[in-house]
Amino acid sequence: MTRTLLRLALLTVAFALGTYAFGWWAVPAVAAAWGLMNPAAPRTAVRAATAALVAWLLLLFVPQIFGAPIVPFGIRLSAAMRVPAWALWTAECAFPLALAWSAAALAAALRGPDRSAH
Repeated sequence: MTRTLLRLALLTVAFALGTYAFGWWAVPAVAAAWGLMNPAAPRTAVRAATAALVAWLLLLFVPQIFGAPIVPFGIRLSAAMRVPAWALWTAECAFPLALAWSAAALAAALRGPDRSAH
């Protein structure tokens, strides 16, 4: 359990650093690498999606803690886009989740099960 949580934390850091350095393109790249490294692991795609979501939530709300007006900006942006604020935040969370899940699942499926154990 501790090892799983450590791997999930490291994957979250990889998503956060990748997104910070390279933008949203890093999400499918990191997730695909995760899927290739763990094709037979249970819930590979779910773990990638969870880590990507947590990383993006950290990237969104850590600046708020240090005084950046992220939430008021989001409310103004949603008003300018004429969508409810909850829809904007939901889309912001669903995007990395869907990207990571699909890239990890595809990479794991392309690699196939780990045959070295047999």
